[in-house]
Amino acid sequence: MTPLKLYLWVGLGLFLVVVAGLAYLGWKQTDTMSDFAIASESLGPYVLGAAFAATFFSAATFVGYVGWSYTAGLSNIWLFLALIGASPVALILFAKRVREINIDQHSLSLPDWLGSFYDSQFIRVWAALAVMFNLFYIAAQLDAGALFFTTLLGFSKEIGLTIITVLVVLYVIAGATFADIYTDAVQAVLMAIMGVVVFVSAFWTIGGGPIGTFTKIGAEMHAIDPALTQPTNPESSVFYSVFAIVALFVLEFAFAAQPQLFNKVLAISDPRDLRKMIVTYVVLTLAFILTIFGGFYLLVLDSSLQVADQAIFVYAMDYFPAIVAAFLGLVILSAALSTTDGIFIVLSTAVANDVFLKFLVGEGYIDMGDDRADRVSKYIAQAVVVIVGAIAYYIALTAPFNIGELIWVGISGVAAATVPPIMVGIYFPGFVTRKAAIASMVVGVLGYAVITTVSNSPSVFVRGTYALVLSTAVMVGVSAVTAQEDGVAEIEATTTTGGD
Repeated sequence: MTPLKLYLWVGLGLFLVVVAGLAYLGWKQTDTMSDFAIASESLGPYVLGAAFAATFFSAATFVGYVGWSYTAGLSNIWLFLALIGASPVALILFAKRVREINIDQHSLSLPDWLGSFYDSQFIRVWAALAVMFNLFYIAAQLDAGALFFTTLLGFSKEIGLTIITVLVVLYVIAGATFADIYTDAVQAVLMAIMGVVVFVSAFWTIGGGPIGTFTKIGAEMHAIDPALTQPTNPESSVFYSVFAIVALFVLEFAFAAQPQLFNKVLAISDPRDLRKMIVTYVVLTLAFILTIFGGFYLLVLDSSLQVADQAIFVYAMDYFPAIVAAFLGLVILSAALSTTDGIFIVLSTAVANDVFLKFLVGEGYIDMGDDRADRVSKYIAQAVVVIVGAIAYYIALTAPFNIGELIWVGISGVAAATVPPIMVGIYFPGFVTRKAAIASMVVGVLGYAVITTVSNSPSVFVRGTYALVLSTAVMVGVSAVTAQEDGVAEIEATTTTGGD
């Protein structure tokens, strides 16, 4: 057994012990559906800020986005700028208002919040269906986590996917949101260390000093292919044009309102703590995204890699000490867990809380006492976790997309359906109507499906932006020609009039 594999097996054993312990702690604290979904608003801003960052930056980030650096070259710097610019701005714009509204709404998820804001069971259920697009996001995380077992430990893809899927499913069923946030906060620290280590590694793997190293990287890339050093790269499916790059910024902005992140905002107990949460998130973000430089470095050192998604693993194995390579591999496995568990909770909450508890029981289609309904909803959520795991496993095994693109198939579908009713609603509460929100959400889902099918654009960001612009136009247009109904945005009008 090589030193690398020895360190990997020892580290994996310790990792599983820690995960099992945190899952047990989460299990002991999870009694109600509220506990399962948002940990009953009992966690502080720094923990939630770290968890938000860890959920935002997934294993697909550390694997797929590094692969984009390897294939697209310096044009992937646009992704770096979008991640530190567009997404934090979106969080700042929506988080405070959303959380203030939820003081009165007491919603447990994004569909639940939208249903209460627009006083519509249809919106609640339709949003719950829309978040199912995130099955593709989960599949991307499982695919990235499986690379730990296939690339570093030599397992087959089927076995690697099986291990990571079973691990996440059991973890979420046991610990739910308590365990999700606890481990996310710890993993955020590890991921930040990884980002810094990968960034500074160029000084020993390539050499040349602080300025000479990056000058050398640019020159070597240009020698391989001049397109690798241009602002746009016609051979990239993401950065091939100015509009494609604009679309990247648009969807990175929209990503901040994704449901697995949204529930972190709902989980904070005091809206005044949002500033601390956001600052924690931004600081960690700056450290995380330094990882994408690893793709640039490996491209200069070895341009023969056939599977770009393996770039970070190959770079670590070939150019790092064994113990450091093992640490980085385990961090990527942690990143897969930190995002996937949150999305599992979102999807299971959509079915158990938003469809079963709030719609079927709330509307009297199922006659059940409150305590029993809450208990049954938690069991339904746990059952949905198993079903979602099986479907995501199949998608990961068969999908033709690379990891970086696969996550945005899911994100784009959810964003097209939910971002316009959120953003337009919270800033123009006296303007939006229930009819507009319904029309926008239906057009967002169906429009995205049609656009994805018929568009000849190679960019998942461009296709997603088309759908988002379409659903936003419908939201504004229908609101302009319809009268606002009773019950719509009433809570917003009473909770955002005060100062900080």
